[in-house]
Amino acid sequence: MAQPLSTATQPDAGKVITRFCQHLEFFASHPPLEVSPLVSGENNLNYYVRTLRGEYVLRRYPTETLGVCRQQELRCQHAAAAAGLAPAPLCLNNHQQLLISEYVSGGETLQLTPTRLLMLASNVARLHSLKVQTPLLAVNQYLRKLMHNVQWDTITPAVALFSALQHIATEFEQLTPDIVLCHMDLHQGNLLWAGDRIWLLDFEYAQLADSSFDIAALSLHFALSKEQEMAFLARYYQQRRFIDNQSAQRYQQSLCQRLALAKILYSGFCWLWYQAQAESQAAAAQWCATLNALLD
Repeated sequence: MAQPLSTATQPDAGKVITRFCQHLEFFASHPPLEVSPLVSGENNLNYYVRTLRGEYVLRRYPTETLGVCRQQELRCQHAAAAAGLAPAPLCLNNHQQLLISEYVSGGETLQLTPTRLLMLASNVARLHSLKVQTPLLAVNQYLRKLMHNVQWDTITPAVALFSALQHIATEFEQLTPDIVLCHMDLHQGNLLWAGDRIWLLDFEYAQLADSSFDIAALSLHFALSKEQEMAFLARYYQQRRFIDNQSAQRYQQSLCQRLALAKILYSGFCWLWYQAQAESQAAAAQWCATLNALLD
């Protein structure tokens, strides 16, 4: 599900996780034969585990992650896996702060080609058609949560920028929404190409939200050109299977308006999220620049 890290990066990680796995009930009848670290997400440590029974990914979580419900993550990944969009989650242990999932062999970070762009649009449309009971993202409330997590001495010069975000959020919430199951973190590290398929990874922020947020995330992270974005949207509209042409046209017009605002809001989410982490100030500065460019 991810690329291996060099052994020089974490020389003792494999031994530590091997000992950890030996005490897990999940591996009681098939102890690990091989353990190696994988490229991790921003907050998680991921490990490849091979036993006589199969191959797995073990994800360790930090003690606290803002606004994340692991049971919700599990439900969303289960639904996506049942639809063939994600690896199946196999074991969630909240006490040990871990999730064990299937391992997808031969995977590599998704590199977009014209064909894969259309496949990605179809996958996102399929994800957005899934029915999962999760909380609904309240945009202004989420912004306030992110802001609360930031040290004020580092954010004071950008208070006006946060106020602009709140104004955009209020404007966004007045538009007619398209509430679907969103991944909410669709970037290159969470998209895997394997077996001529695109796999979605890491559902910790998945929840009900406006469909434009996932499309905004992809457009920003992959720096889609106008032509690429139009091609993506054309396939996406086709796969959403609207009742009639009139409904499809109304949705397309509405999405164009919501997408422009969603790009600003998603950039704001990323800016504030990174700003709260002392080791991520370079990423925070990049998202701040993106946010300012979109507001201009």
